[in-house]
This record gives sequence, C-alpha cells and structure tokens, in this order.
Amino acid sequence: MLNRRDFAKRFIFAGTSSVVLSHFPGLASAAAPSRSVVRDFGELKAVARDLAARPYDPPRVTTSAYLRNLTPDQFQQIRFLSDRALWRGQSDFEVHYLKPGVYANDLVELTETANGSARPIPYDLSDFDLSGLPPLPQGTALDDALHAGGFAGFKVLYPLHEEHHWKDELIVFRGASYFRFLGRHQQYGLSARGIAINTALPRPEEFPDFRSFWLERPEAGAQSLRILALLDGPSVCGAYRFTVSPDDETTVEVEAELILRNEVEKFGCAPLTSMYLYGDAERATKTGGAKPKVHDSDGLFMRLSDGKTIWRPLAKRRGVTVTQHFAENPMGFGLLQREKDPDAFATPDKRYHLRPGYWVEPLDAFGKGHVQLVEIGSEDVDFDNIGAFWVPDEPPPPGTPFRLHYRLTSVHENPPMPAEMGYAKNSHIIPLDFGNKRPYLRAAVQFRGVPQGDLEGATARVSSPHGQTTPPLLKRTPDGALELTFDLQSDNAERAETFAWLERNGQPFTETWSYLWTV
Repeated sequence: MLNRRDFAKRFIFAGTSSVVLSHFPGLASAAAPSRSVVRDFGELKAVARDLAARPYDPPRVTTSAYLRNLTPDQFQQIRFLSDRALWRGQSDFEVHYLKPGVYANDLVELTETANGSARPIPYDLSDFDLSGLPPLPQGTALDDALHAGGFAGFKVLYPLHEEHHWKDELIVFRGASYFRFLGRHQQYGLSARGIAINTALPRPEEFPDFRSFWLERPEAGAQSLRILALLDGPSVCGAYRFTVSPDDETTVEVEAELILRNEVEKFGCAPLTSMYLYGDAERATKTGGAKPKVHDSDGLFMRLSDGKTIWRPLAKRRGVTVTQHFAENPMGFGLLQREKDPDAFATPDKRYHLRPGYWVEPLDAFGKGHVQLVEIGSEDVDFDNIGAFWVPDEPPPPGTPFRLHYRLTSVHENPPMPAEMGYAKNSHIIPLDFGNKRPYLRAAVQFRGVPQGDLEGATARVSSPHGQTTPPLLKRTPDGALELTFDLQSDNAERAETFAWLERNGQPFTETWSYLWTV
C-alpha cells in the first residue's frame, strides 16, 4: 500500500506516451483548521467553505527524522496496542491509530464526536509497541526520536467473519485522500480516493489531503459507522461524510461538498486506483505461450442510463493511455476483479482472486460527462498504474459548492446484473501480421452467465471504427461459455478499438465487450 501511494504522490503522469517524474516541493508546517467547532456535517461544510476562501497551507509533517528514515520492513514492526483502541469493548467497531513514517509523513487530526460534543484524540507514544525497532542512534532520547507529533491516519476494525475470534480490518484512511475497505472474505487490492485533480496531464497532479477526521461514536448494536473528513489541497477544499456498512460486500456511502479555490483542468470525481501488470490480454500469444496473471483489477465496467452495460478489459500499455467513455447520468462504473481462479495468478499465495472490485453508484445524478480510464505501463507490482473516475462536462467554478453523493460497494466479482445477462471473461486480441503497416488481429471473447441451451436465434455482433472485421464465429465451449471469434484488419498501425456482443431478436443478451489494442 505505502510504496505505490508514495509513488503516486511524488510523481506525475504526463502526455500519452511517457511518464514524467517530478518531485513535489518541500512541505512546511502549518496549523490545521480548528476542530472544536465541528460536531456535525453541516458545521464541517461551513468550515470547508471558510477554508476555501483562505490561502492554502500545506499539511503538517512528522517531526521525527528517525521515523521518516526507517525502511518499510522496519516500519512494519511498529504495532498499535489493541487494548488502546477507541471504543474497545463498547462497540463492534473499534479504531486503531496509525503512526507516521517512511512514506506516510503527513499528519492528520482525529476527533471523537458523541451526543453533540467533540473530543480531540491526543497523540500518545505509549499507544504503540516499539520493541521491534532497531536501536536508536547513540545519544538520542527515545521521546525525541519517536515522538511523531501526530497521527498519519487510522483503521477501523469490525467482526466481519463470525468464525473468527478477532476483529477484521474494515476500512483504512492513510495518505492524501486514499482509503480502502473490505467485505467478508476479501483482501486489500485497489483503493478509492476523495477526489482526483489534474490526473494524467502534462503538469503536476494535485493530491489533496484529508487533514482532519471526526469519528462518530456508534450506538450499541449499530450496523454502520459515520466518519466526517475535511479535505484540503492547493486548488480544492471539501467536506465529506462517509457511512460505512460492513457486509458480505461492504458499502461506503459518500456525501461531499467541494469548493475550488481556483480553476482546474480536470476534476475527477469518485476516483479509483488499482494495479495491472499481466492478464488475459498478455496470456495468449501468437506462439501459444502464456504469462500468469498479476493484477488487482482486470477491467472497467460501466452501466449507462438506458441499462446498457460495457466491459473494457485492462491491458499492459507502453507509457500512458487515456480513454474517455461519454455518458449522461450513468447508473454506475467500477474497476472489477472478475478472475477468481487462484491458479491463474503468478503467485497464488498473494490471493489476487480475493481482491474486490469497487462499484460506484450515483445516488444523486452525475449529469453529463465521461468515465475516464488511465492505464500506465509498469513492471512494478507496488505501483498503482490504473485509474478510473468521473469527469463532469462542466467543472464547478471557483467558490461555488459542488455536491457529490454516491455509494461504493466492494463487489466480489460483478455488481448486480440483469437476469440472464451474459458477461465477458477470458478475452484477448493476438496480432498475427503487420504487413503494409496494417495490423491483422485475431480476437476471442468468452461470454459467461448465459443460460445453457441451443444457439438458435443468437447473433454475434462485432464492429470497429479502425478497420474491417471478418464474420464472427460463435460456439459453446466445454465449460459452458459462449465463445466469439473474429479477425480485424486495422487501418491504424498503432491502435485498434473493437466492440462485440450477442443478441437475440435484435435485443442484446450480453454486455458489450469493448477492447482497445495498442502497439
């Protein structure tokens, strides 16, 4: 988690063919906004509006050089003492505090709210077990070396699994505006963010921070937890309310009011980030060789306002590839992990098959805009090289509140699908020939979730804006999937986009498979 979050925060994406690396300027200490006035979401929105009218101050950072210079393995030896957890023994929910160091050095304020009152949570070095750390430099006092000056974030634990005799991690906030959450029998993979500002542009991306959190004490037997957060960055401020409901597929309801300090070129809402190195697109080759899969997500799924569903498989890219999928009031989008066979992955012990997808479902209409997918070439498993977010056609003008209301769900494989609607899985395109600078490609798509039966009346449809396709062939595979194959002669030597779906009597009974092949 820390390696790729730090990479993302220190470096920027640029252009469409390469990654430009640029360090952010040094961070100065600055006083955080007062938290004593915040007891509910309405008061927090007032604080955010006031903050947006003032010049930006960078977040405070830890004063401990010792913590900043630890190796990741050394840093992992710092243990929070579970008996010091907030609400320990009082609720199924409990909060563990996270210490700064190594990659996550920005500090956040934590406050507990209950019954109309607010209690700041003080930083206490004795909340942590430090016995596994290496010896301190000679002549250095313990308090001087390890007193970080504040928290880097927090995580919430909850008994997700009744068969366990302990509580499981439910959600964690740490670093910029990143957070991750889990349902039952899921393992951490992709992340969500509060907002994405100027992502994948030829200039530095902004990474606003959640600067302060207010944790609402849950009532006895509560089935959900509310968290307030104040976002602050060079160009944007915002008030957030998260309602976390643990379940087989945990949901996080997000309510946000954002105010821009100045104009931005790209305003990415409900952003998701993930990792993809190898998958279906890389397994099949002209010579028949195959690479095991390595990814936290394997595709972008979208449901449009008319109910049409689109699946865009991820692929290994060179440099940076940005695609836009225009829509008005979409019903949802998300990065999913459809591959659930542990043996398909390079390292089954990493349990990639248990990584969830995150499904974004607008609760207030998003309006006109597009879902943007960012794919960055990478060989680093610790680098989030995939991004997806909603970009409104008209970003809010500076000083005007902009409201977002959506639900995130940690889905196991797919969000709820229409009855008997097939979905694409195990698909690829193989370049067969590059004669006359016109790539000749072969595509194979398997649709699953289609009821067994004959194929009478079923029609395979394919199209491409970049060339000519051969008549598709359709057959039932031994394991019950419907496999569609066709060839494409591309007019473009560097890229070719193609679409495929199945229909009966003019009505689709599968989602639309949408694939972009690039050199």
